Amino acid sequence: MVADALSQADRGEIDLSGLWIARRLEGNGRVLGAMLTQRLAGRAAAVWAPEVEPSWRRAATARLLLTLALEDLKEGGCLLAQALVDASTPRQAVDDLTAAGMPWITDLVTMRRSTATPLEVPHDPFEWLDFSRAGLNEFRRVIEATYVGSLDVPELTGARSLDHVLEGHQGSKRFEPALWQVGRIPHEPDAAAVVLVAPLPDHDAREIAYLGLTPQARGRGLGRAALARALLPCGPSASLLELAVDVRNTPAVRLYEGAGFVAHERRGVHLIIFEAKS
Repeated sequence: MVADALSQADRGEIDLSGLWIARRLEGNGRVLGAMLTQRLAGRAAAVWAPEVEPSWRRAATARLLLTLALEDLKEGGCLLAQALVDASTPRQAVDDLTAAGMPWITDLVTMRRSTATPLEVPHDPFEWLDFSRAGLNEFRRVIEATYVGSLDVPELTGARSLDHVLEGHQGSKRFEPALWQVGRIPHEPDAAAVVLVAPLPDHDAREIAYLGLTPQARGRGLGRAALARALLPCGPSASLLELAVDVRNTPAVRLYEGAGFVAHERRGVHLIIFEAKS
């Protein structure tokens, strides 16, 4: 993992300026602990739980690393920070995040589906346009409408402006306008869907970064049509399509399972939303 991180840093894929280190003051200044943070586009940040040498001051060292790192992110203009932990994460790391003000809020399940077979849909009522043809304002309108009543990590609602959310998607270095699709139903101006797909550079897959339906399009089986649209541009360039869903979002989980997606990984979400400076 260290070798991979250094290689990614050499390629400019991660920024090691967010690496925090605790050293012993006495003696040779041996490293006692370390943790990594990454500022993301859209004024968000990713945080990894500290790795600290076992000692009677381990918990205090871990909490201090987290406290200083989170304060630095806040002072740097980040509006929120998130840590994802899987089953291999030690319990003490989960306790460290919670003690530093990053409580667990929910679990995300990563699901996968082969792109080899299309998703059958009896009828797709949407008229679809990609980002280049629809434009930013159309995507803004539809995405904002899909947030109403959303069950996917509702704790994030209002934490950032829509501009920051879109900046996060577009600034990820994986933004491909042709993979962003917005669909509207003729003669139903408020019924719409949006699908944001992005390539996953580390393996032969693409990811549904966001899928949303406006309230007027929900409960009509139209989520399946949106999923079918997400599968269309994958083709031979990606053998898998992935997505992540909040386990509390039962309707979405059922939709994905019915479309052939299978659970691959489950991770806990630890979140802090920073108070805006006065």
